[in-house]
Parts: sequence; C-alpha cells; structure tokens
Amino acid sequence: MPTYWEDLNWAEFQERVPSQWRAAIIPIGTVEAHGVGPLGTDNFIPIDLVNCIAEDLGALVCPPIHYGQVRGLAGYPGSIAVDERALGDYCTQVFKSIAAWGLDTIIVINGHGGNTSTLKNAAWEAHHATGVKILVVDWWVLAYSVCEEVFGQTGGHAGTDENAYTMAIRPDTIHADWYKDDMTFTFENGVTAYPIPGPVITYKKGEGAPVFDLEKSKRYREGAIAKVRDYCKMVLSKWEMMGL
Repeated sequence: MPTYWEDLNWAEFQERVPSQWRAAIIPIGTVEAHGVGPLGTDNFIPIDLVNCIAEDLGALVCPPIHYGQVRGLAGYPGSIAVDERALGDYCTQVFKSIAAWGLDTIIVINGHGGNTSTLKNAAWEAHHATGVKILVVDWWVLAYSVCEEVFGQTGGHAGTDENAYTMAIRPDTIHADWYKDDMTFTFENGVTAYPIPGPVITYKKGEGAPVFDLEKSKRYREGAIAKVRDYCKMVLSKWEMMGL
C-alpha cells in the first residue's frame, strides 16, 4: 500500500525522509467539462494511477494539484481555470519545496494536456535550481497503443480513452444515456476555437468517441497503468545506471 505525504506526522517525516524515500510522485490535473463524464476526470485518473504505481516505484505520494490551465473548455459550466504563469510559478515552488526535504526524484503524473508545456517549464526550473531529477508523464500519450489494442481506435478528450479509464474507476459518474454525436468536435490542423464547439474532442475523423463498454474499460485501465508504471521504472533505472 502506498504511503501518503500528508498522512505522516512531522516527526515521522523527519525520521523516514529521505532515509526511506528518495522519490516522490505527484498527480496533477484540472477541473473542466468532459463530455458525459465528470468535471474531475483529469484529477480522478492521475490520482488512481499514482495510487497504483507509487509502491512499485518506491515513491512517497504527494498531495495532488487539482487545478490547472483551461482554455478551450473554460466557457463550459463548472470549469475552473488557472492562469498559465500562476500555475507555472506554483508548480515550480511545489517541486522545489519537495526537493528541499532531501528527495532527489520527482515523478509528475499529468492528467490534462493543457498543463503539459507549463509543467515541462516548471520541471526544468526546479531541476535547474535544485538538481532534483524530474519526470513529467502525460499518461494518455504513453497509453495510445493500449487504446488502439483494446478499442481498435485512437482516443480523445472525454473520448475513447479518458471515458474508458473513468468508467473503470467511477462508473457512477459516466452518463452514457446523455451522449449524442453532436457533442463531439473533431479538430483539423490549423484550427483554433474558443470555446471549443463540443465537450468531446477527437483528432482523427471517425475515431475517438466514447465507447461505453465496462469490460473493455477495465482492460484499458489495466493496460494504461502497466504502460505508465513500466516507463517510469525504466527511466528511474536508467538514471541509476548513469549515476545521476
């Protein structure tokens, strides 16, 4: 069972960090519209992933960052947007503070594509300032091949992959009977739209819409967890081999 940073008493933390844990893992997401799924999709998934892989990675689980950068779907009810500069500065400070307690590795499991560039910059700033090793993972990108294997198609925002993962862990939050094809918007190269004209976003014509199959959803989740866990283990192993 993973160990959670906020469950430790300060004296216990002093005794066990960094002697027992030298790596920390943190889930980061946002709150925004996700088709017929919950506003918290981008938080539910990375939190579940972290809970499943932290122990295998020997990582202490940090409290999640629930809010992120939202643009295209900021106009949909319930979305909570954080300014890019504020998010970047905040994450940089969090990463630096984690490193200050002697942890030499931080694994970031990101649940939201809008955070990606900001997290990369924050990771660099923290690494440059402290020397801490940082791995930032966009989970759904690593799991592209799993979506194709299980569903025979690519995914999308609130689409095949995200909808499946959420259905596997929180089926009560998926409203399949609400889904209509006109909820889906397929992006073409060279297109920008604010707000995006659909809370389900796909990137390949005819692919990526939600599939409401619980058994396949569970298989997809298992495959996605394995992909993320194995990749993180590989990076940690390579860092060790390089003497970093």
